[in-house]
Amino acid sequence: MKWLASAMAVLLVSGVALAGPLEVSIGGGPSTMSLDDINTSILLFNTVITHLNETLAVIPGVSGSVGTLTPLISGMGLRASEKYWIADWAAVTGSFGYARVATATHGQYIGDATSTIDVAATVTTLSFLVGSRIQFLDAGLRLAGDVTAGYFYTTFDYSVVFEIPSEYPDAISGVPPEGEGRHSGGTFGVEAGLSMSYPIVDGFFIEALLTYRWAAVSVLRDATATPLDLDGNGVPESASLDGLSVQIGFSLALDLSLDGEKGE
Repeated sequence: MKWLASAMAVLLVSGVALAGPLEVSIGGGPSTMSLDDINTSILLFNTVITHLNETLAVIPGVSGSVGTLTPLISGMGLRASEKYWIADWAAVTGSFGYARVATATHGQYIGDATSTIDVAATVTTLSFLVGSRIQFLDAGLRLAGDVTAGYFYTTFDYSVVFEIPSEYPDAISGVPPEGEGRHSGGTFGVEAGLSMSYPIVDGFFIEALLTYRWAAVSVLRDATATPLDLDGNGVPESASLDGLSVQIGFSLALDLSLDGEKGE
């Protein structure tokens, strides 16, 4: 990931060298990811948990239940970005983003022995994007459209303990494999969105940003290059990062021109 930091540093230095109107922004808010394959595995986990809860509830001498897992869909995201305005209505942009979604459940069945189900999973995505902003309204309130493209790096951390009580009457299929690990992978993708900003004081804006991303990591691998197979069915899961982000933040305009005139 060193090249991402280097690229951001080059962009920052370029903005200073050009000595033009530069804006730096930071913001955060809710973010979604589709994660279709991984959520399909989580649905299978929930099917087994629900079946165990219903079956063990009517077996004498067994107590306890386990909650189901929330699908990995919504979480929080952060973004730091800069915009170099090449004209009053157009800017070159660069941004670094972070997004995280997580789910977990924990419970026990108590009979002749205590059987624990403890599952936790987290998806974290880092992005480095470059693109452009086109401003189509500046009447105090500023409205603009963004199109960016770049690299998305995703990690998936999980831990699974799935103990079936001995009182369960039959063999059960579809029990997920136990264990823990970290799988990761990267891909190139695209984001597009709309922004709205309003000046609080001269050069300082509050900004709302609505974006949608298109990106998918075809294979997530661990340190031994083993693909992610969360449900143990022999088919590796991919990570679809498609999703919506809504962020609220602040933007600061910097005058880097040598004569102190903004962009002149």
